Amino acid sequence: MDFKSLEAVIWVDRLGSFKAAAEALRMTQPAVSARISQLEAMLDARIFYRSGKRVSLTPVGVTLVNYAERILSLREAAVATIKGHNEEHGIIRIGTMETAVHTWLPSLMCVISDKYQQVTVDLDVNVSDEIQRKILKGMLDVGFYIGATNSPMLTETHLCDFEMALVCSGHLVSGQGGRVDLKTMPSMPIMTFSRNTVPHAILCSLLSREGIVHHRVCAMNSVPTIVDMICKGGGLALLPVEVVRRQLEQGVLRIMDIGLRLPAMECIAGRLAKHGSNVVEDIVTLAGEFIELAGSGRAVDPLPGNGKSSLL
Repeated sequence: MDFKSLEAVIWVDRLGSFKAAAEALRMTQPAVSARISQLEAMLDARIFYRSGKRVSLTPVGVTLVNYAERILSLREAAVATIKGHNEEHGIIRIGTMETAVHTWLPSLMCVISDKYQQVTVDLDVNVSDEIQRKILKGMLDVGFYIGATNSPMLTETHLCDFEMALVCSGHLVSGQGGRVDLKTMPSMPIMTFSRNTVPHAILCSLLSREGIVHHRVCAMNSVPTIVDMICKGGGLALLPVEVVRRQLEQGVLRIMDIGLRLPAMECIAGRLAKHGSNVVEDIVTLAGEFIELAGSGRAVDPLPGNGKSSLL
């Protein structure tokens, strides 16, 4: 029974499959399967129930995982005590929703790269639900997502609120002015983020509450695609104002006055409550400082050499 075999058991349990565990451990799937088989032969008991591509722990497996986590935790404590712990090397896995990618995240990544030059950052751009799931599964060290989970397993920090608006091409309503009635507008696509995201839920709730059924809600996972389509008059879009700030200022896009105040999206920085990483906490602090300096979730341009920042 070695450390790698115990790690294989833990990751198969966390991710629910041998394939996903192999990817997380940077091993081949046969190698992971072989380690599990060797453990099962040594213990003379099954560790996992196998049902198609999914696996789950047997009672023996539950006991083994409990011991494995304690053993590996003791190993990490021993290494840290004997060698001295320096976490400013290695990989930091960051998950983020796309809104941050198009506002303040690129500048934050530049500062992280400059401050932690021995750290490699793996960035996962995804929907909020998936980011939260991956943090809880140990697949991400920190994530920026919409809406607090209030899970006791997570430490969550409020970063900012993104103002939401229904926007369209400046040519679409340029001659109307004033308030727009969605009920009387001709049928057209209204685009927003993927299903199971807060903006998609906001849009569907709005249309349902107003009894509007003739507009089509189109879910997309690419902000540039949505912006390009509405700039060309391909429909309307519910988006954070900051991701289209430049187009609004240029008059290419326009915020539609529909007579309703749309709820803002709360941006959260989440990480496991017991992660114990000073680097992760520093990244959250840096993100908060950037956003506070910029205001409203705007990006900040880090100036080289002096550690100061200016608004983009």
